Amino acid sequence: MKKFIYIVFFIMVSVGLYQNINRLDLLEEDILRVWVSSDEFKVLSKLNEQFEEKYGVKIEMKIMTSEQVVSNLPLYVGTPDYPDVITLSHTLISQLVQMNALSPISDIFEELNILPAVKSGFKFKGEYYGVPYNADTDILFYDKSKFPEGLSAFNALDDYSDVSLVIDYQDIYHITPFVTGFGGYTVGIDNFGDTNFYDIGLNKEESILGLSMMLQLLEPSAFYNNEGDIYKSFLNSKANLMIAPAKLVNSLSESYDNLGYQAIPNFKEDVLPYTYMKIDTYQLTKYSQNKDLAKEYFRFLLSVDVATARYEYNRSIAPVDYEVPISQDEYYTVVKKQLHRSLPLPNQSEFNYLYLPYKEAAKEFVSMPDQIQSILDTAVRQIDDQIESILK
Repeated sequence: MKKFIYIVFFIMVSVGLYQNINRLDLLEEDILRVWVSSDEFKVLSKLNEQFEEKYGVKIEMKIMTSEQVVSNLPLYVGTPDYPDVITLSHTLISQLVQMNALSPISDIFEELNILPAVKSGFKFKGEYYGVPYNADTDILFYDKSKFPEGLSAFNALDDYSDVSLVIDYQDIYHITPFVTGFGGYTVGIDNFGDTNFYDIGLNKEESILGLSMMLQLLEPSAFYNNEGDIYKSFLNSKANLMIAPAKLVNSLSESYDNLGYQAIPNFKEDVLPYTYMKIDTYQLTKYSQNKDLAKEYFRFLLSVDVATARYEYNRSIAPVDYEVPISQDEYYTVVKKQLHRSLPLPNQSEFNYLYLPYKEAAKEFVSMPDQIQSILDTAVRQIDDQIESILK
């Protein structure tokens, strides 16, 4: 009987030692803590294992929106659960750098094949922050029964009658192709390639030409009080052209039998009409204890395998120049083409001072197009005054 008790005791001690050794191994294992969006959580839950096996680490993910990241990150400083990597809209980069919350990754940024025109969205005070995993921008939607082959250029509209456009003309984000399509600009660039808020271009000659053309194309019945009115006008066939976010393709396809969509064509033969883009990014946190590992994780997040899985799940497209397209379908082809002619919204908070003066100006000039120059002159003066007061 004693022998049996000794054997049972030996087994229990052995099991306890084995469990404690496993616990110690887990404690010694590197843990990469990542805050992600809900969509990214679903994508990476299936793919992180590849990275974990390659680097012998464990990845712990926590779902956080951009807004939750901004409010919660300071609360986690100094705690065991402080994240190494976070997801964030690129427009919040400057805010978090000023909060001393992000670390630059300039040492690897140029290796990542990010589209050249996009890089300025990640730059702040001479350093690059984070990597992109998705970008949203506008494209041109059209009625296929009216334009069976799409639109090769806006001057081709001279061959058509009864053509009209709907667009969120009160939002500076959406009207950008009309401004840039005639050689204009919203905000200038200084000699160092940085955004120059002392140079607002909305009232310059080229910008006025573009916005005047927008007014000529605009469907009069599509003047609106909320953004939803724009989409209803297009769905109800009040207009046969619409410039709107590419991500609307799925929902519009369900309701619009003859839906066509494409990259925005030229207004002038030798000038590309650029759109603005909003970029979802991964960022390295200031107090991460695993910075080198996090940078390897960034490379993994931009890999073809992850980009393909992400696109198959929710049609996310990163503004990255892959050697081989990750998809051959129409949506990927159209959006990727538009991303090559898109600029990131400035990530500096000063840009927010442009929205309201422009919106108020648009409400005026849409009903008084002959006064568009003076209306925008007034708006730019308002913007200049506000920005000068904060940049002093």
